[in-house]
Amino acid sequence: LKYLEENGFQASPEQQVKLSGYVGWGGIPEVFDESKPDWSKEYAELKALLTTEEYEAARGSTLNAHYTSPAVIRAIYEAVEQMGFRTGNILEPSCGVGNFFGMLPESMAGSRLYGVELDSISGRIAQQLYPKADITVAGFETTDRRDFYDLAVGNVPFGQYQVRDKAYDKLNFSIHNYFFAKALDQVRPGGVVAFVTSRYTMDAKDSTVRRYLAQRAELLGA
Repeated sequence: LKYLEENGFQASPEQQVKLSGYVGWGGIPEVFDESKPDWSKEYAELKALLTTEEYEAARGSTLNAHYTSPAVIRAIYEAVEQMGFRTGNILEPSCGVGNFFGMLPESMAGSRLYGVELDSISGRIAQQLYPKADITVAGFETTDRRDFYDLAVGNVPFGQYQVRDKAYDKLNFSIHNYFFAKALDQVRPGGVVAFVTSRYTMDAKDSTVRRYLAQRAELLGA
């Protein structure tokens, strides 16, 4: 990625194959821990390769940057297809390197793709892999296209912490529920939101989030 950016190149098909293997840091937080001798080589290499901002962002992403398997992505698209979606504006609000874009079914190929990704390395890889998609490298809270998308799809970040977004702060929703709330406002009436979430969205003892979603949308399936 650094080589391509420093030389102003767009990735070739071979380079795209290489870049698409990037899965983020959710599975290996050890690489950021200088007290782990087994990881000292990788720790030093990362420190040398990344700017301070990139390094901090990468380390922060270990909380919630988890790779979504192709089987899960296929299942979500099959469900969305059964709901009648064909083509339109598709938003992936936490797109990583864009695996949902890469596995877009043939039947939806006419869609326009929009991605948002907080981690700059993942987002910039996505831009190299999907140059025709409109990918914003920033937090979801910095973007706003109300009633614009026909489908919001993806594997949202999870955690018992909140995102600062003035329009939603008063809700006090955890990050995953915030993604649901904001995505509902970004899709047009009749649009579909299809996200991976934990059972706690449906099973939490407090029904506030479910009530909020139910007042604004129909549950199409789970």
